[in-house]
Amino acid sequence: MSPSLHLPDDVGTDLLAAPRGPLRRVDPEALFSLDALRRAWLKVRAAGGGPGVDGVTIRRFEKELEANLAALRAELLAGRYRPYPVKRLLAPKPGGGLRPIALWALRDRVVQRLVHDCIAPYFERHFLDCSFGFRPGRGVADAVQAVLAHRDANRRWVADVDIKDCFDSLDPNLLMRFVRRQVKDPTILRLIRAWLNARVFNALRGPWTRAGASQGAVISPLLANVYLHQVDLQLTGQGYHLVRYADDLVICCRRKREAQRAMEATAVALRRVRLQINPHKSRLVHFDQGFQFLGVFFLRNEHFYLG
Repeated sequence: MSPSLHLPDDVGTDLLAAPRGPLRRVDPEALFSLDALRRAWLKVRAAGGGPGVDGVTIRRFEKELEANLAALRAELLAGRYRPYPVKRLLAPKPGGGLRPIALWALRDRVVQRLVHDCIAPYFERHFLDCSFGFRPGRGVADAVQAVLAHRDANRRWVADVDIKDCFDSLDPNLLMRFVRRQVKDPTILRLIRAWLNARVFNALRGPWTRAGASQGAVISPLLANVYLHQVDLQLTGQGYHLVRYADDLVICCRRKREAQRAMEATAVALRRVRLQINPHKSRLVHFDQGFQFLGVFFLRNEHFYLG
C-alpha cells in the first residue's frame, strides 16, 4: 500500500525519514499546524534576508508572529493561499557579473520551508553520491574531497561545465513531472506550481515574468536537485565520474579524449531536460593547468581556498 503521511506537530525540526514509495497524501491539519509553522519560521528567521514585495521585515513579522501564522494557516487550510509577487534583485557573482536573486515575502518563505522539509526525504533517498549541494550532511568540503579523490585516482583531465542560466531555465512542466514521481499529494503539488507561477517584476527582462525555480526561493535548491538528478543519472549511467554542487559541475577523467566525450555527453544530457552548456564558460582543463571550483583553486597536487 502506498504511504500517506500524518505529520507530527514537530515537522520541520529535521528532515523526516521517509517511508518507502512516493508521498501520496498529507493531512493538511498536521502539515499546516501552528507548531509546524513556528518551526518553519525559526528556520526562515535564522536564514535572514530582507523584506519581500510587501515590505514586511523579520522584526515586523515576529512582532505579531502568532497572528501572522494563524492567518497563514487559515489561508492554507481554506485553499486561499496565493504567493505574493516576487522582488528580483541583482547580486554580484564571485567571478564577476551579476546574478538575479528572487526575494520572497516572509510568509511565502515560511510555507516553502514547511513544504521543503516535508518532501525532501522522498527525494533524498534517490539522489546520487555525486551530488553535494544543499543536502543534509553534505557540503562544499565534501565536494572538494571528492574532486581530490578523483585527482588521486589519476583522473586529472576535467570537463569544467557551466550550465547556462540554470535556475532561470528549469522547465516548469518538466520539473513538475519529476516532482510527481515522488510526491502525489495534490495540496503540495498545487503549492509548488503556485510558486513556479508566481509573478516577478524583472527590470532586466521586461515588466512581469514567472518566478520559476528562481534563486532566492527557499525551495529552489531542492527543486534544482530534483531536476538535475536526471542529468546525474544519465552521466553516471555512462560511467562518468562527476562532482555536482547545485548547478556547478565537474567531470574528472583519465584522458583528454574521455573528458571531451564527457563534455559532449553532458551537452546531450542537458538538452534532454531543456538546458544548455554555456560554451563561453565551459572548458577542458588539466590539473597541471589549474581550475577553480566552489571557491577552491586546484593546481597539480595542491588546492587553495580563495577569498
